[in-house]
Amino acid sequence: MNAERTRDVFVVVAPRGATDAADRGFLAAAAAWVLGVDPRHVSIDRTCDRCGGSHGRPVLNVPPSAKGRTLHPWPLHASLSRAADAVAVALTFAGPVGVDIESLAAVSRADFDRVAFGAAEQGALHFVPPADAAAARAALWTAKEAILKCTGDGLRVDPRDLTVTLTAAAPTGAATDAAAPHLAAWPGAGFPLDTMRLARFDPGPGLAGTVAVHTDTVHTDTVHTGAQLTVLQLTATDIRRRPGHRPAQSLGSTVR
Repeated sequence: MNAERTRDVFVVVAPRGATDAADRGFLAAAAAWVLGVDPRHVSIDRTCDRCGGSHGRPVLNVPPSAKGRTLHPWPLHASLSRAADAVAVALTFAGPVGVDIESLAAVSRADFDRVAFGAAEQGALHFVPPADAAAARAALWTAKEAILKCTGDGLRVDPRDLTVTLTAAAPTGAATDAAAPHLAAWPGAGFPLDTMRLARFDPGPGLAGTVAVHTDTVHTDTVHTGAQLTVLQLTATDIRRRPGHRPAQSLGSTVR
């Protein structure tokens, strides 16, 4: 893979495996596809850097002999999410990444808003037409989960501490642009909020998905070519093929 691909964010969606080990194998295969190495050379460490448990965000390891054959920077950041019958992984060299998928049914249950959203978000949801309410809730929730996975905090942080807004539709009319998420407030963030880049993707019927990437570049409405990130959504079939150029959804058009 050439240098111009190093700011891509690869999102791969596939049927969920029968076991956690199967999903980890899928993540390893996707990472091998990006790196151009044999999947057997990729191992995954899930050690939590806070408590030492096995539930930490995935860290990819490749032997130096295999890594030396690749032509991109290191590390390759990774994240994994499951919902219903689907699994999604996100991979990028651009910075720490988090991905989350969720079913619209799960965010429609009673009392979900009270435990997931702050007052500003609940107020905004009040004005969403009933037909769009589940999709809006899922967009907000997956954005929060993706951010907290990206930072490594997970649900140790109260999700109500984060305020996420949904921007107006983009002129392209693409489904994933219908309500682009933006991290509007997080008092405990510890980093400039505009360095957290968010984009939605479509993980399948009845599901919503968001990917978050923490970069060292502050986003502005004018995205410079050198700082621009692109999201490429792939399938399990794609990663069985040799990496190459594919149509991409630009984060510059979906991140505020």
